[in-house]
Amino acid sequence: MSPNSKLSGFWINCQRELFPWVEETIGPLEGRHKKLLSVLEMVRVEYFLPSAQDGIPGRPLKSRAALARALLAKMVFNMDTTRALVERLRSEPTLRRLGGWHRLEDVPSEATFSRAFREFSEADLPTRVHEALIKEGYSEQLVGHLSRDSTAIVAQEDPVPQKKASRRVQIIASYQG
Repeated sequence: MSPNSKLSGFWINCQRELFPWVEETIGPLEGRHKKLLSVLEMVRVEYFLPSAQDGIPGRPLKSRAALARALLAKMVFNMDTTRALVERLRSEPTLRRLGGWHRLEDVPSEATFSRAFREFSEADLPTRVHEALIKEGYSEQLVGHLSRDSTAIVAQEDPVPQKKASRRVQIIASYQG
């Protein structure tokens, strides 16, 4: 099955089943929430995270799956800072529920997000997710690629000056023409 067919089937499934089910559960979804929900459903970032580590001393870690979903929300909503993400999660119940937090008090602090995002970066999570999506979507297909560079090429040397024809040659050429 071609990647376009897979995506079309995925999108139809989202529109017919996923969006109505989620709207029934948490309320109406805006366009940006639907976009995030479809990304979350396609990527399924939870599968790329290590399982909970029981028996580790200290305070239990916040849900890495919810934090990873919040990282995707930050990307989908094009937020510049973690602080903007935290404020948005605290003020938007729909976004908070899509992230995996039911109550306002459940949203972690900005420092917790920063630590988790650093862990994800060190574990190369975005690259691993991207590679898996490409392998799944294009495993049986050759992907052609054409790169064009429109950067101006600056000449390295001055052009060679043309020799001027002598006055005598110019006069003879004008009589012959």
